[in-house]
This record gives sequence, C-alpha cells and structure tokens, in this order.
Amino acid sequence: MIKAGWAFAALILMSASAARAETRMFSYDPISPDAKRLTGAGVTILFNQGLLGGGKPIKVLATGVPAEARLKNGRLKDLGPGGLSAMEGVDTDVMLYEVDSSAAQGKIYVRAFCPGSTRLWLSFSTIVVRRDLRIQAFGDDPKARERARLCGTLDFSYRGEWRLPDGRAPNPMEDWTDNPQHPDTTN
Repeated sequence: MIKAGWAFAALILMSASAARAETRMFSYDPISPDAKRLTGAGVTILFNQGLLGGGKPIKVLATGVPAEARLKNGRLKDLGPGGLSAMEGVDTDVMLYEVDSSAAQGKIYVRAFCPGSTRLWLSFSTIVVRRDLRIQAFGDDPKARERARLCGTLDFSYRGEWRLPDGRAPNPMEDWTDNPQHPDTTN
C-alpha cells in the first residue's frame, strides 16, 4: 500500500513537471577557436526547461544570421561501439542530439560543422541561466562509417536570455535581454 502511495505521488510530481515545462531561449558568444570559426557571432539555443532545471534543446540558431538547425534525440549507439565513452577528448556527461538534416538549414549545419559527413550530432553541457555552454560536434566518418568522429569542440560564454512572446513563435532577430521573471538563484 505504501509503494502504491509513493508511485501515485511520483506520477503527480511528473505530471506537474511536464505541465510546468516552459520554452526559453539563451544566447551565447563564442570563446573557443572552433566556436568562433563555425558560428561567427555565436549561437542561440531554443529549449524546453522542466521544473527540475536543465533544458532539452529544440533548435540551434545562428545568432548573426537567419539559420537554424532543428534537433531530434540522438542515440549513443549511432556514434559507434561504446558511444561517447569510446572516444578520446570528449565529454561524456552530456545530452546528445542529432541535427535533422531534412529540416530548415540542417544540411548546411552538417556541411559546415563536419565537412564530408552526412549526419551531425551535437552534445550539450547542461543548459542553465548564466552558465557557459559547451557543444561538441560529431559527424559520421566517411573513412570509417561504423564510428563517428569529433569535428569540433565549441565553447561559449552566456550572453543573455531572449524574451519570448506569449502564444507566438520566438523571433531571434528581436532584442535579447536577461529575463527578470527568471532570476538566477545559483549565485
């Protein structure tokens, strides 16, 4: 009976968490050579944030030009045997997503981030307000199709949060600002 009570409480908490998820958008300035080379003015990440913190990326937008990559869940097994843990010099405690090459400018992102590849995966460090971001780009290896390769490590400094209009799609070309409705409580 006690187990059923805990299960019910957990279900209510998960439902509340899903209901309270919100879409947010953070911008980042490039600080590493790969980030500067591949993104120019930086990136803006559109993501869903749950009740418990970190966000689930939906899109990567080029901050300086109108280009976007839509993301879908990535599978570690698609990177080859052992996934990220089998590669040297990569972060393993990350979220992995694949760029949807059939949507928006996905193919352009694949060609730019991993020349010669036909697929692009991006791993993200935790997305949290006022915290820097690391994205690592992986592409299928044209010389060894069974294993992906690291194409770049992109480090960014947090720039700010965009205000999202209620009931409309976000417009990354509007002015960005730190959102006073979501103060940083980690400092």
